[in-house]
Amino acid sequence: MKRSVVILAGEASGDLYGADLAQTLKTRLPEVEIYGVGGARMAEAGVHLVADSRAWGAIGVVESLKVAPKVVWAFQRVKRFLHATKPDLIVPIDFGAFNVPLCRWAKRWGLRVLYYIPPGSWRRDRQGADLPQCTDWIVTPFQWSAELLQAMGARAYWAPHPLLRLARPSVEKEVFCERLGLDPYRPVIALLPGSRRHEVRALTPLYARVADSIYSVMPEAQFVISVAPHLDPDWIHILWADGSRQWVPTEKHSVWNLLAHADVALVCSGTATLEAALLNTPMVIVYRGDWLMNLEYRLRRRRLQLRWIGLPNLILQRDVCPELIQEAASPESLTRALIKLLRDEATRAAQLQAFAEIRQALGEGQDLPEAHERVINALQGAL
Repeated sequence: MKRSVVILAGEASGDLYGADLAQTLKTRLPEVEIYGVGGARMAEAGVHLVADSRAWGAIGVVESLKVAPKVVWAFQRVKRFLHATKPDLIVPIDFGAFNVPLCRWAKRWGLRVLYYIPPGSWRRDRQGADLPQCTDWIVTPFQWSAELLQAMGARAYWAPHPLLRLARPSVEKEVFCERLGLDPYRPVIALLPGSRRHEVRALTPLYARVADSIYSVMPEAQFVISVAPHLDPDWIHILWADGSRQWVPTEKHSVWNLLAHADVALVCSGTATLEAALLNTPMVIVYRGDWLMNLEYRLRRRRLQLRWIGLPNLILQRDVCPELIQEAASPESLTRALIKLLRDEATRAAQLQAFAEIRQALGEGQDLPEAHERVINALQGAL
């Protein structure tokens, strides 16, 4: 009987890491059948999708309620699949609201679970309380996460963050600029409005107003807006037109090329902030939703003790990149922050120095086995 593995990814970043893992498994263990929950990248990597998670992305209670019926339906579907197939290994990736309950259920049925990048692994004060009980192994990209989980009784391992290996440009700046009609000798500002539809809907018109504001004082500036693989560039242009009459090129190819060749970036809070840091792109971090999300944020921030929301700041536990959230994210404040990054060498240099520290925190230069090796060893009974 063929061995099988199920990879569970609920968001865009997990889809990227799941596809990367699937490609390694297909090369190293071609006989293993790979199933999963994920999106376009995992499907392209040859994963047989039990459920498609592309429409699930949500932040906060309000937005989560909108996608809840789809997630509940998928949860039951995946449980039935796992019960019927009894895979040799389940590999959940982040997305704790879905994956942790599923791990609890899987363990009750005697299935083996290796959690890859557990939820909240960036936290230095605590980790998920039930992770040791609902997993057989945990692979985390942060040393402090592994140590906390080990102290809780988990078989936890520190592995290099996959973005250290993955986040690289694939073309030179001149080639990139020529494709998008940009002048490589003029400043390029990358605009990343996120991958979730509600984020993009809220941030794209705001970014357009920021672009107009910067144009007025820096007419040489050039802008490119990133479009997630599952979104339509035409929809982005419609949203953009709410804030500006200027045309802006869209980039639906690798966001790593855009970040690597941009002078600065305006980035929606999320994994993209870490990608920008690893590509040495000074950034301003932004998050803004509708009035209900703003109310929820204001009610929950004090209770959750959220000093930062951007990964560079969370990882180093200090102010690395400016964060402008909800009503603080006005066109005027974002314009000032971006122009300072473009013109103030000391401000840029401070971020770049911090980015080098982040690379070290993620395992660069350490003699650590890759997470994929842990997965392969678990499948082969050697972990």
